Amino acid sequence: MAAIQPAMFSALKNLLQERFIPQLPPLGGNQENDDKRNKQVSRAFNAFVVQKLCDIPAKEAARAVVDDFNDNGIDAIYYHRATETLYLIQSKLKSNKEFSQVEAQAFSQGVRLLLQSEFDSFNALILAMLPDIEHALDHCETIQLVVAYTGASVSLHARQALNQLIVEQQEDEERLSADVLYKDAAWVEQCLLEEQSIKLVNARIKLEKHNKVEEPRATYYGLIRVEDLVALHEEHGKALYQKNIRYFIGAGKRGVNRAIKTTLEKAPQDFVYLNNGITAVCNKVDGKRSKGGYKDFKVLGLSIINGAQTVASAAEFKAQHPDADIRKAKVMFTLIKASDACEFHKQVTRARNLQNPVDMGNFAALDDKQEKLRQELALHGYEYRYRPEAIITQRTNILEIEELTKALACLVSDNRYPARLKAEPSLFTYAGNSEYQTIFTDELNAFIAINVVRVYRVILSVLRSAEASVQSPEKLVYRHSGYVLSFVLMKQLKERICGKFLMEAAEIHNLVSAPLDELRQSCFENYQSLHMGYAPHSIFKKIGDTTKLINRLLIHSQDMAEDNNVKGLQGQLKANDPYNQALSNYLAGKAKQI
Repeated sequence: MAAIQPAMFSALKNLLQERFIPQLPPLGGNQENDDKRNKQVSRAFNAFVVQKLCDIPAKEAARAVVDDFNDNGIDAIYYHRATETLYLIQSKLKSNKEFSQVEAQAFSQGVRLLLQSEFDSFNALILAMLPDIEHALDHCETIQLVVAYTGASVSLHARQALNQLIVEQQEDEERLSADVLYKDAAWVEQCLLEEQSIKLVNARIKLEKHNKVEEPRATYYGLIRVEDLVALHEEHGKALYQKNIRYFIGAGKRGVNRAIKTTLEKAPQDFVYLNNGITAVCNKVDGKRSKGGYKDFKVLGLSIINGAQTVASAAEFKAQHPDADIRKAKVMFTLIKASDACEFHKQVTRARNLQNPVDMGNFAALDDKQEKLRQELALHGYEYRYRPEAIITQRTNILEIEELTKALACLVSDNRYPARLKAEPSLFTYAGNSEYQTIFTDELNAFIAINVVRVYRVILSVLRSAEASVQSPEKLVYRHSGYVLSFVLMKQLKERICGKFLMEAAEIHNLVSAPLDELRQSCFENYQSLHMGYAPHSIFKKIGDTTKLINRLLIHSQDMAEDNNVKGLQGQLKANDPYNQALSNYLAGKAKQI
């Protein structure tokens, strides 16, 4: 087991502060302000646990918190009437400490006293709840002990103490569950991500002239009214296309999406003949009844995987022409039952998305890591766009996959990447390429993504200012060396970028301004000695030229020309390492952090 990730821990504390602390019962004692704030966040974690266990409003969950002085180790008490379960909860909100034997013993003592109705030693919060507690003890079917924690583990001795409690108490209280419910850091992280997930679309659809194929997958065919699809779009928005590779990319002045609008306006009855049709997948489908030539289906987990542009263009047309009569417009609809547990819907999506021109990078949308990253970034207030779409919001905290891939590619140690970014950036957004797989790893999290983009933006901003202050050819070198200079400088910022805290733009600017000024001047000097007379826009696309320059800059920026390992590696070019990646790796590993 692993402790909670720093980025998730930060998001959790922000959520606790905003959602639960204003709802908590008053805290007793005379603690200092800092101690009180920390205690409140810790108390709020109990409310979070109760809410997630029982799916109840935040205010109700906060009322269950009894964490205070003289709580006898019980942090929250909640009776869930729907399941007739009395929850007794202890939690530990620490990023790197295990749940200890001492904490388990305190919890055990509190549970013993409560089950024996010995309430005299409990605090005012528990005494205020006494009528509800006694009612729960009289009527519950199950008494469930819960230990929630964000550290790495529960100690062996702590588990033994709780198991001993259960064995001894079950002799008199058989309703006490034989198993403690342990809710670990992974559970907490999953709860946070689920809050940012796109909700499933459950809908009723009507198909005309329908048919069904049972094998190898249950598939339904038929005609659906375009106005019914428009209604689904208006109700569910992006959620309707969650398994597609794109959201609505805009109708434009020409092309397929414009033709859709023209047909709806002038010949809606011909729509079915002029459109390739809609393909959707779902988790479950039940045919309910047939009436008037239509079959009514109840569909759970509906997602349009091909035809998003058709539906969204029709919705846009209807919004622009509310009086237009499109009742005669119908389209062929294919509905395939394919649960989230299988990868079949991704195969269908790849195969069928050919009606509009498709960039291979669009298929990154089918990588589950992208959606997980979107959810993590949303916890920190960022809108992450990894599907192509028409720009419909003007938020400041927007992060595009194209920008993130460039920043991440500059962070890794492969010295070929700056040239590849310059020559063919789409290599890094296609999930089938090794370049994509190198940067979108399982270790990537929201903090790294935000930090690396912020650093990348500051570096480019400083370079733009430098470019504006000089003449060619120096101007052109600064214009085209962004990837190279970002690659070199990020090696000295890697610990901060991959650390436990978010970096602010002002902090980054202060850190990079001086070293970047020296680095860009060194870059221009090396360009003059190596490539003067050749166009910078061409030089920075060539792997051989840029890797040689990168190694020179890494050596210069760290004053390592006299390092014996550097001298040895400079003279050891090999057939299987034509760009001296070994030297780049060594220099990157030795980079002095700023």
